[in-house]
Amino acid sequence: MCRMSPIKIGSSGEFSLGGENFVIEIGVPPKDQHPSTPEIFTIVKNDVFLDKLFEPSRMSAVEIGSEPVPPLVDYISRTENRFVHFATSQCDGEKLKQIVVDELADELDLVVDDASHSYEETKASFEFLFPLLSPGGVYVIEDWSWAHHPDYQSPDAPFSGRPALSNLLFEQMMLLGSTRLISEIRVWRFLYLIHKAKGAVRRHDMSQNVESGSVFDQIVSRGKEWSLI
Repeated sequence: MCRMSPIKIGSSGEFSLGGENFVIEIGVPPKDQHPSTPEIFTIVKNDVFLDKLFEPSRMSAVEIGSEPVPPLVDYISRTENRFVHFATSQCDGEKLKQIVVDELADELDLVVDDASHSYEETKASFEFLFPLLSPGGVYVIEDWSWAHHPDYQSPDAPFSGRPALSNLLFEQMMLLGSTRLISEIRVWRFLYLIHKAKGAVRRHDMSQNVESGSVFDQIVSRGKEWSLI
């Protein structure tokens, strides 16, 4: 059994883990947040923290922004088997496939999607990566419920013209009922976990084109049409 020691967090949100220093600024307005430095990482949602907490053998991340984060780049340069790709879209299936094969040694056990929070892009990433996820692996999607929050109900609210991300959760629940690919889905208010069934077959043919079919094609729905909200 793996046991984690309690993390002592200071009054200002600061703590240390695995030789790295952190400060928590979740909920702080962006204009008031302090940028990460070589001495301390600011956590809003930071992969470095997950790295020190779980200590995976390999980890890679993609970021749509083109501006590198120097403290993160420095951390990766001195940490074995850690990778980050700036100016990279989560919809770039060929790039995601390349990362799994080359940087993760073709072993994908955990995916954390905390990216666009939009239905189209998040679904695309799932279609690319879930077939490559190891049986028994976990797929995490964050902030799925934004469209049901009071702040997003007005016509001029962010994403007002785009489908709700919760549509993807509904489709994945239908996939759970239609196949034996998923063993369970655990849902919390702001994130959910998909456990890939241990008996599911992982797609090994990495030469297969990433656009050659969707896992959602396996949903059966009595011939009825599914409508997005």
